[in-house]
Amino acid sequence: MKQVLSRSGAYIYATVMFIFGIQHFMYAGFVATLVPGWIPFHLFWVYFTAVALMAAAVSIYVNLYAQWGCFLLGCMIWVFILTIHIPLLINSHFDAGKITNAMKDTGLASCAFILAALYERES
Repeated sequence: MKQVLSRSGAYIYATVMFIFGIQHFMYAGFVATLVPGWIPFHLFWVYFTAVALMAAAVSIYVNLYAQWGCFLLGCMIWVFILTIHIPLLINSHFDAGKITNAMKDTGLASCAFILAALYERES
């Protein structure tokens, strides 16, 4: 039962990441505005992130390098927390919506690391 639940959860998580990747392509112009100004080539990073999200999802779906895919996904999301969310929180006097987004990404990164640990046990 535990194996079925963890595998189902992994597939649901992968589906969410894949959809986020598609949305990065669909709304690239808007997402580019979220990239900090000190980082050059905003659209490149939006597309890179889209491909990375989708690649991590595919690695989970086909169970090929899934541990690495999950670990790198968690690291990428933590980079977002450090470069986007924390500066926004500091500069916005802790706006509730910004806190929610930061906590959402913290949860998504944590799930990626948990999945990486689960895949490590399987190998």
